[in-house]
Amino acid sequence: MKRILYKVLLILGIIVVVGVVSFVLFFTWKMPFNNYKLGIFQKNFEQSIVKFHPIESKLLAEVSEVGNWTDGTYCEFLVGQFLSSSLSKEELEKIYPDDFLKAGVYFIDGNEAFGSPWFELKEKYLKNYKAKANENLYLVWKSEYDNSPDGDIRCD
Repeated sequence: MKRILYKVLLILGIIVVVGVVSFVLFFTWKMPFNNYKLGIFQKNFEQSIVKFHPIESKLLAEVSEVGNWTDGTYCEFLVGQFLSSSLSKEELEKIYPDDFLKAGVYFIDGNEAFGSPWFELKEKYLKNYKAKANENLYLVWKSEYDNSPDGDIRCD
């Protein structure tokens, strides 16, 4: 009787383990592929944007994120660089090209709405940074959102 009970428990245990592993694989199998693609996207961004940074700007942090920040059904890649500069906002806006599709310059002024992607990025990457007087903090960013979310739980 005990042998039958052990066999039943063993079979149930195997079914549970296979079920959990299958569930995890179903929702995460694409994560390594998206991480690889994000790395390439980030490297290309860095190579293209570094020539525009003015010498008055200082790199504070690099941003590299995978997620879904809108109501779409896709996986978005967001890369960027947080910088500080003594230049004015107007001067900085003229320096960076505005012909980049799905890209931009976002100025960190402390009024970011709680729960917005900009607030979350600022909290994650600049949490302990204290801005100096006469200094503009900004994020030069680029995104790509035409990636399939299938198999990447970060994008659902």
